[in-house]
Amino acid sequence: MKEIMNQDEADMTTHELIESHGYIAETHHIWTEDDYRLDVHRVLPPDDRIPSVSLEAHTVDWTAVIDYDKNHNSSIPPESCDRVSEAPGIVASSKVPVLVFHGLLSSSADWVLLGSHNALAYILCDNGYDVWLGNARGNSYSRGHKRYSVNDSEFWNFSWHEIGYYDIPALIDYILDKTGHEKLYYIGYSQGTTVFYVMGSERPEYNDKVKSMISLAPIAYIGNQKSPLLKCLVYFLPLLEWGSVVCNINHCFPRNKWWQTRILSSFVRTAPRAMTRGFCYCWFHLIAGFGSNQLDKSMLPAIFGHFPAGASTKQVLHFAQLINSKSFQKYDHGAKLNKTLYGSTVPPEYNLSKVKTPVTIFYSENDFLTHTTDVLKLARKLPNIIQVKKIKYEKFNHIDYLWGRDAKALLYTKIVKVLKKL
Repeated sequence: MKEIMNQDEADMTTHELIESHGYIAETHHIWTEDDYRLDVHRVLPPDDRIPSVSLEAHTVDWTAVIDYDKNHNSSIPPESCDRVSEAPGIVASSKVPVLVFHGLLSSSADWVLLGSHNALAYILCDNGYDVWLGNARGNSYSRGHKRYSVNDSEFWNFSWHEIGYYDIPALIDYILDKTGHEKLYYIGYSQGTTVFYVMGSERPEYNDKVKSMISLAPIAYIGNQKSPLLKCLVYFLPLLEWGSVVCNINHCFPRNKWWQTRILSSFVRTAPRAMTRGFCYCWFHLIAGFGSNQLDKSMLPAIFGHFPAGASTKQVLHFAQLINSKSFQKYDHGAKLNKTLYGSTVPPEYNLSKVKTPVTIFYSENDFLTHTTDVLKLARKLPNIIQVKKIKYEKFNHIDYLWGRDAKALLYTKIVKVLKKL
C-alpha cells in the first residue's frame, strides 16, 4: 500500500501533494527583475483560520497559454503576465513566514515527500510558521519567461549567481508584501544556501529582511568534496564547457514526466532489491555519501517522479569551477570576458563579510559534498554565525536532509528549536 501511494505521488504536483497530505496549498506566480516567472508553493494547516483570497486569485490557468508537459516552444505572452500582476493581495498573517529553498536539480516537492507531520514543510507548518516553498528558475515549476521559451539558449543563460541575485530577492519581497511582515526566516539546503550567500554579499540590503538563515549542508567552499562523480565531472570540465557552447547544451536533467513517473519509478518499485540498491548507489550515494541507512526504498518511485527537476548547464559548470578554484567566486567566463565583466582576468570572490544575517549551520561528516574543513572555513568567513551543529548520526549524508527516515528526529525538530529561540 505504501508503494502504491508513493507511485501515485510521483504523478502529483507539489500543490497536489500538499493537499493530498491534508494541508491547504496555494500556488503563487512571481516575476523577477529579469523577467523569469517563478512558482512558490505556500503550505497552510488544515484548520487555518487566516482570511485569504481564493486560490483563483493566485493561480492562473496556464493551459490556455502553454502546456509545460507537452510543449516547451512558447514564451509567456505579455497579457498573461498582466493577469498575474493584477492578482489581489492576501490579508496579512500573524504567523512568521519561512522561505524554504531547494538544492541543485530539485524543486519544492523535496520538502513534502516524507508526508504529513514528517516532511520539513509540514513540521514547520505544525509549529505555527507560514511556510513558503521556493522554486529556482529553470526547474519544473519555473520555466516561464516574458520573451524566451525553454528552447531558447537565452533562457538558460544563468548560473546559480542569477538565482541568488534575482530569484531570492523577488521571493522575499513578494512574501513580505503579501504577509505584511518586515522580516522572514530563510532555510536553504545545498544550492539553496549558495544562492543565499550570493544575495547577502551582492545585495546586502536584503540581509535586513531576513531575521535568521538556517544553512543545511552548506555549499560555498567545496574544494575538499569527496564525491567520485563530481571529481570525474571536474576532470572533464573543459570538455563540458566546450560542449555547452559548441553543441548548444544549455540545460541538464529536465523533468520528464513520462520517463520519471512511468519507466524509472516503475523500475525502482518492481525490480529486485539488489538491483535497486545498486541503482540508488549510482544516482545518490556516489554523490551524497556511502553507508547511510536512511533512504526508504518505498519512497523511490515518489522521489524519482520529482527528481531531477532540471537546471541550467551553467549551474553545474559553476560548481565545478568552485571545486577547481577552491574558492567561492563568480562565474569564470574566460580571461577576456572576465576582464570586461569584472575588470580582472580572474573572477572575484564573493564578499561573505557582507552577509550580516544571523546564520545557523547544520552539517554531517558523511556528506561527500560538504567536507568539514570547507564548512568550518565558511563559518569563519561569515560575520554573524549563531552556531555550527553537526548531525549526530555519523552516516547521515547529503540526501538524508531531504528524505532520511529519521530526518525529523535528527534534524527537523532541532531546526524548529533554533527558530523558536531566535
